[in-house]
Amino acid sequence: MNFKSISKLSLLGGLLILAGCQSILDENTQVSQPQVQIPHNDPQWQNHLKQLEQIKRYSARGQFGYISKEPKERFSSNFDWSYQSANQFGLEFTSNLSSKSLKLQRTARGLTVSDNKGNSRTEADINSLMEEIVGLAFPIDQFGDWLKGLPKNNDQYIVNEQRQLAQFTYPINGQLWQATYVEYHAGQPALPKLIQLENGNQTLKIRVDEWKY
Repeated sequence: MNFKSISKLSLLGGLLILAGCQSILDENTQVSQPQVQIPHNDPQWQNHLKQLEQIKRYSARGQFGYISKEPKERFSSNFDWSYQSANQFGLEFTSNLSSKSLKLQRTARGLTVSDNKGNSRTEADINSLMEEIVGLAFPIDQFGDWLKGLPKNNDQYIVNEQRQLAQFTYPINGQLWQATYVEYHAGQPALPKLIQLENGNQTLKIRVDEWKY
């Protein structure tokens, strides 16, 4: 059996539902734009960017929530993200209600999607595989920078008074994604705690409970 026989989102239905704590789906991610927008050449902001760029390898754990308007779908999951380089990283979804899991592994060959039942599939066309199997037109190759709050190769962003990334827009595959950074962990550098990504039809809520680097 391979993933071609599994319909979109069937892997996620009933698998990635959380219990026992507040779901990420219920997190309040409504924030207003900063009253003062810091210029991109601000020295403190540029120093913050350098600190983020120095984090080459890292991992993050937390909760991931998905909401779509059409078709109407919602799910939430624990996630474990491990990043080594631009073409070597992994994202695993797990449920605390069962032993089921879904893993996305990026290599130079493309993207491999596998589950704990031994089903797996690898494709060079990463975007098509993500949408077909996971149900999300999700820019996973950009996720490593976005999760850190690093607007790499993107000038359409807003910096808040704390010299942190507040918001950005980014076009990919004909869709305009908007990211809003709702909350940060304390520390140097400050790393995101709560993020919302949306493209008009899909909303992703991400809460990072633990960073390691």
